[in-house]
Amino acid sequence: PVVSPHLTGCRSSELVTFRCWWSSGTFSNLSEPEALGLFFQKKITPSSEWQECPEYTASVQNECYFSRDFTQIWKMYCVQLRSTTHNITYDEQCFTVENIVYPDPPVSLNWTLLNISRSGMNFDIMVRWAPPPSAEVQTGWMNLKYEVHYRVRNSSHWDKLDLEGGTQQSVYGLHTGKHYELRVRCTMSAFKNFGDFSDSVFVHVPSISSQESMLPMRLLMILGVVMLLIFLILILLSQQHRLMVILLPPVPAPKIKGIDPELLK
Repeated sequence: PVVSPHLTGCRSSELVTFRCWWSSGTFSNLSEPEALGLFFQKKITPSSEWQECPEYTASVQNECYFSRDFTQIWKMYCVQLRSTTHNITYDEQCFTVENIVYPDPPVSLNWTLLNISRSGMNFDIMVRWAPPPSAEVQTGWMNLKYEVHYRVRNSSHWDKLDLEGGTQQSVYGLHTGKHYELRVRCTMSAFKNFGDFSDSVFVHVPSISSQESMLPMRLLMILGVVMLLIFLILILLSQQHRLMVILLPPVPAPKIKGIDPELLK
């Protein structure tokens, strides 16, 4: 089928600059460099003029780079793909820069173990990461939300957590003995364009046998019994005289006159 030259998208990663790409489709006569040109209009006024791409990327075919000098947020941009020889417009797109932001992936993803259940079957972890280096988060220029995904390794199904505004999140109820894969991506707050995922980290906590998992409980029970015995012995020693009186009461003096008590002893 015939595919006309068309724009393949525009994208910004840090809300400061952006790039646009295009394809010549099946028009082989337009596949040569400079056969197609990108033109843009920043609609500041109704009569804003069209200008050609400020910088064609030499190392990447069919790419136009807009530096910070040509990037302005909250303003409508329209871009057109034209034939430079016949002045034919093949495609057009309009957008604002904030709506084409796809943040770079978070970095330094890692995890720490929080706890293991008494049964030894489940465990919880804390996942941490750092914002994309290209995003000016500290200055407040970009406000990001993060989404953690995890799965049993090599499974086709990913579970995801709720969006998180910070750079750490807990993952509960993982199963010991299984290998997990975790990754995270981000989007600008109030927008829905997620960037690429970070590099994955892998989580594994070995299974604990039932006997091993019960060992701490057994030790606590034994320790409790020993402490109770020691407590009872101390009570017996402190009340020794009273116990002797109870167990071996003194012989009462005879009430019959004329009998020597010493003889009864």
